[in-house]
Amino acid sequence: MSAVQPAKSAGDDVARRLSLRKLAFWVPVWSTLMLVLGVVVVVLMSDSVIRLAESVGGRTATRQMEALRAVGNLERLIALGDHFNSERDPARWREAGLTMQALAAHPSIASLAGRSSVVAETFDTVAVMMAWRSREVSPEVLPAEAEALQRQREVMWQSRRAALKEVADKEAVRVVSEHTRAADEIADGMRSVLMVTLGGAIIVAVSGMLLILLVRRQVVAPLVSLSDYLHQLRKGAQTLPALPRARSVEMGAVVDAAGVLAASQQALEHAALHDTLTGLSNRYGLEARLEQAMAYARRHGKRLAVMFVDLDRFKTINDSFGHNSGDDLLRIIADRYRACLRDTDLVARLGGDEFVVVMNELDNASDAIPVVRKLLEATGREMNLGQMSLRLTASVGIALFPDNGEDVSTLMKHADIAMYHVKARGRSGFQFFDAAMHAAVAERLSVETSLIDALRRNEFQLHYQPQMSADGTRVVAVEALIRWRRADGSMVSPADFIPVAEECGMILPIGEWVLRQALKTLHGWRCKGLRDIRMAVNLSVLQLRDVGLPALLKRLLAEFDIPPEALELEVTESMAMSDPEKTIAILHDLRALGVSLSIDDFGTGYSSLAYLKLFPIDRLKLDRTFVRDIEADSADADICTATVVMAHSLKLQLVAEGVETCAQFDFLRKLGCDLLQGYYFHRPLSAAAVETLLLSQQAQIAA
Repeated sequence: MSAVQPAKSAGDDVARRLSLRKLAFWVPVWSTLMLVLGVVVVVLMSDSVIRLAESVGGRTATRQMEALRAVGNLERLIALGDHFNSERDPARWREAGLTMQALAAHPSIASLAGRSSVVAETFDTVAVMMAWRSREVSPEVLPAEAEALQRQREVMWQSRRAALKEVADKEAVRVVSEHTRAADEIADGMRSVLMVTLGGAIIVAVSGMLLILLVRRQVVAPLVSLSDYLHQLRKGAQTLPALPRARSVEMGAVVDAAGVLAASQQALEHAALHDTLTGLSNRYGLEARLEQAMAYARRHGKRLAVMFVDLDRFKTINDSFGHNSGDDLLRIIADRYRACLRDTDLVARLGGDEFVVVMNELDNASDAIPVVRKLLEATGREMNLGQMSLRLTASVGIALFPDNGEDVSTLMKHADIAMYHVKARGRSGFQFFDAAMHAAVAERLSVETSLIDALRRNEFQLHYQPQMSADGTRVVAVEALIRWRRADGSMVSPADFIPVAEECGMILPIGEWVLRQALKTLHGWRCKGLRDIRMAVNLSVLQLRDVGLPALLKRLLAEFDIPPEALELEVTESMAMSDPEKTIAILHDLRALGVSLSIDDFGTGYSSLAYLKLFPIDRLKLDRTFVRDIEADSADADICTATVVMAHSLKLQLVAEGVETCAQFDFLRKLGCDLLQGYYFHRPLSAAAVETLLLSQQAQIAA
């Protein structure tokens, strides 16, 4: 933006400047004089025209009105006569005839009777025609005589009709001629008034022009230039026009103040609308530019794309290498994104690792795809931060105007939803927004809102699935599985609410409830003599990372008088391998309490054996996906075999999940699996059903 040009008041010829205070006195004086003169001229002109119009109009208006009424009634009488002759219905032609007689007797037509015998005889003529027509329809009249009467009536009417038409035409011509003469008289009067008015108008115009030129030069021109300057300043134009030359003392002070104000405002606006770290537009600058871009696209029938770009796992870089390195990385990314875009496009940083790109003037949605690929490629290029080389990925959500929203907040929200959809799919890619995503987010928010009430209303339940001994005859452990039954009786799948609970943080209070409820149930069984059962409870990643988990477990075990070895904590393989060093330390802390530990869903998280042997665990749970096709898929059979051998070599027990058929059971039993779990043995059961099962098992053993 060009530097603001201050007004050079000190260098101006101050003596040549007028004072607006003096001008403010003389302008009203001259304006009053011009107004008085104009009023006098207008009054004289109006009085002359009014007098002339009254004199002419008074003489002719009434007479012309009566004449026009007479012409109109004659035309109507002629039309009724035509209707009278053509109408076959006796009631209707009699009505037409009576109406013709009434019109013939009307004062407006009667006034023409003195100038035309045809008009004077109209009433009698209609009476004769009605008499003839009445005779025509009489049953006593022969057809030949009726036909003759009809012809005679029609001939009479045609002759009368032509005569009446001629009278109407002559009367209309007379009215027009008289009106023309009156108009000519008024026009002559107006010409006279115009000549008088023109002389006065010339005097007013010359005086007004001189006054206008003076005001324009001293006030209007500087004010207009100053207004344009301030308008461009308000729009944030890159180049500002020159400040106007002040020709008055007061205007000079205004121009100087405007220059100082502009310099201050430019500095403040740049700071308010730009990100201090990268120099890109910030949220406020983005919203202002996006409003302008949408207005342009709306006027020209174009589309625009709003891309919400989030750097994947940027927090890890900040935490690992420090915020200074993170800031350097953000500046590099900002420069790369600028290089990917056209001059008409916009890139902004909202904060953290979130960027927004606005692409203007798109004809089709597909036009955005090459650009988003360039952004992803620019993100993925190697970056050198000191002695380190890094590569990043990004998740990009795209919303289109006007397809996905017609205001800034809606477009931003929908682009954000699409971006999180990419995150949910595994990051590193792009996704266009569609309505199904919005519905999914709405459902997710509904679930998130309901989770708090569900915990308070005790809508969660625990079911327990038995884990059987290797021969399938004895229950040695149960796995606690959470279920959510809403107040209306509908069930919500754990796959639908557990991920939501993890994202919103509700998984911690829910996880604590599960631990408490499971241990409470186990305490009840132990009080009834069922002391050889182990309770397995799944942990979420947030629970595993919670520093308060060991203290919570210690307190609950003491509260319900449960020996630590009777509680087994399960963590998924992918959870354990997300940060194996940290996981090892946490598991050792839990192991120190005396509880047993297991890795769930083994085989799906690509575990490293180097880490696996360091985990202080007791069991591996083979994922059900390898058990499902064990009978038909030799690869699954080989994986199961290798997993059993590996577990036993590491001194670990192997639990096979998802056992649903007798063939699967036989294969796994022969393979040497230590524990078996699945629908072939038992579905998840209520606490009461498991208690009955365990008591029955205990009774059989005692027998």
